[in-house]
Amino acid sequence: MWLCLLASCLAAAPALAQAPAPEPVQVQVPELGLEPAATAAGIDAGYRIAAGDELALKFFYAPELNETATVRPDGRIQLQLVGEVRAAGQTPRELADALKRAYAGSLRYPEVSVEVEKGFARQQVFVGGEVGRPGAQPLLPGLTLMRALIVAQGPTDRAALNRVAILRRDESGATRVIRVDAASQARRGADDGNDPPLRPFDVVLAVPSRISRVNKWIDQYVRRNLPVNVGFSYDLNDNNRRGD
Repeated sequence: MWLCLLASCLAAAPALAQAPAPEPVQVQVPELGLEPAATAAGIDAGYRIAAGDELALKFFYAPELNETATVRPDGRIQLQLVGEVRAAGQTPRELADALKRAYAGSLRYPEVSVEVEKGFARQQVFVGGEVGRPGAQPLLPGLTLMRALIVAQGPTDRAALNRVAILRRDESGATRVIRVDAASQARRGADDGNDPPLRPFDVVLAVPSRISRVNKWIDQYVRRNLPVNVGFSYDLNDNNRRGD
């Protein structure tokens, strides 16, 4: 069955194409409080800044403020006039917009551009569960859930493609568990709801079909198998989920 889904995915979207930002959709999730991919806030196919990236900031009307800033491990950069600014997790365009607002009180024309000069700081995703080859993958431009499953040699016959889980850390540091019905691609083709673009350090888990208590299985799988080089640990506690 999954071979049909892979063929549908590859036919529906050109390789490495950027996915448009999804429209908010109300989708009923029948179990476990897992959030549908189409309603997950902030899904974006663009490159997102990470700790260790080197950013070139250029002020069009105030070139004396031009500088290169390295994103610290806490995700922030230190800038003239405005001090510390959070950079990690944003696209260069989003950071540029934030800097325009930050400098509006100091500059008459706070036009600024942000370019990633050095970086792509070992950004990875991890694919595990019922796949042929679990492990970390580089986060290449245009990498979606289904393409990551393909690189992992596809889901096994034991995988429940209607409840693939993506574990994602939000800006506050909390872990969000996003449920994806990848099986629906066979019926209506691939879209952001059933084949969402992945973000740095996402964990994709193909849940076994025999499992009824999905959150408990995810918790046990993460604690036993999540590699430290994914970038951070997950805390799947009652604050981030509802029920078992």
